Amino acid sequence: MRAIEDILVGLIHVSVPVFAIASMLSMGLRTPLRSFGAQLRDRRTVLAVLGANFVVVPAVGTLVLWLLSGILPGQTGEGFVIALCAAGAPFVLQLGAMARIPYGETAGPMTVLLLGSIVFMPIVVPFLLQDVEVDGWAVARLLLGTMLSPMIAGIVLAAVFPRRADRMARIAGAAAAVSAVLMFLSGFGANSGVVIELMLSPALLVAAGLVAMAFVAGRAAGDLAGPTLTVPDGPAILSSQRNIAAALLVARGDGIDPSVVVAILVLSAVGFVLLVPYALVTGAVRRRRDGERITVGVLLGIVGPRSD
Repeated sequence: MRAIEDILVGLIHVSVPVFAIASMLSMGLRTPLRSFGAQLRDRRTVLAVLGANFVVVPAVGTLVLWLLSGILPGQTGEGFVIALCAAGAPFVLQLGAMARIPYGETAGPMTVLLLGSIVFMPIVVPFLLQDVEVDGWAVARLLLGTMLSPMIAGIVLAAVFPRRADRMARIAGAAAAVSAVLMFLSGFGANSGVVIELMLSPALLVAAGLVAMAFVAGRAAGDLAGPTLTVPDGPAILSSQRNIAAALLVARGDGIDPSVVVAILVLSAVGFVLLVPYALVTGAVRRRRDGERITVGVLLGIVGPRSD
C-alpha cells in the first residue's frame, strides 16, 4: 500500500508540470498574435478583467475563507486561496468555444491573466499565507519556465510552421488531457483520506460558492469592459475557472500539507462541473438564435459552426 502511495505522489509531481507545459504549448500554437491584438489595446477591458481576477476574487474569497476557517478541515482554506490567486486557465479557451464566445475575446484576456498571475502569485500568495512556506522567487521561476515559455514557444512555432500548427496543437492538447486525468487521479488517490474528510465537510459547498462569486465578479467586469468585448459573460467564465496548473505548481513544494493540493483539485473540479453545462447551454441558445445547424462537434467547440 505504501508503494502505491509513493507511485501516486511521484506521478502527481510529474503530471503537474507536464500538464502546465502541454496546455500552454497548445494554447500558444492556437493563438497567433493577430487574434488578440485589438483586445490587448482595449485598456478598459484589460483593466476590468485584471481588477476582477486580481483584486475582487482574491480579496473577497480570502475574506470569506477567513470567516469560514473554523469549518474547513486541515489547510483547505489555504489551498482555495492559492487557487483564487491563479488566473488565466488555458481550458477557458475551450469553454469559450462551447459558449460561442469569439476566440479573441477569451485568448487575449486569458493571456493577460496568465502574465498577471506570474507577477501576482509570487508576491501575494506568501503575503496571504504566512503560515504556509512559499518561496516567491522560486514560484516566479517555476511559472516562467513551465507556463510562459511554452506559450511563447507555441506562438513562435505557429508562426514558423503555420501548416503544422494545428496538428502540433492537437498533440499537445492530447498530452495535456492525459496528464490532467493522471493529475486528478494521482492527486486524489495519494490523499484519499483527505478527500474523504473534505467530502464529509462543507468544503464542496464553499468551493461552489467561491466559483459563483468569481463568476459574478467576472460578469460585472464584462459589463464594465470596453467596445472590443461583445459577449459580456466571457470574463465571467475567465474569472470562475481558475488556473489549476499555476496553483498546483505553487502548492507542490516540500512541506506543503496534502489538504492544500486536494483543495485546489476540488475547486477546479467544482468549477468544471458548474461551468461546462453553463457553456453548453449558453452556446446552444446562441447558435440556435443565429440559425446555426448544431452538431455535437460544434456544440463542444471542436469544429466551427455550420449554417443552414
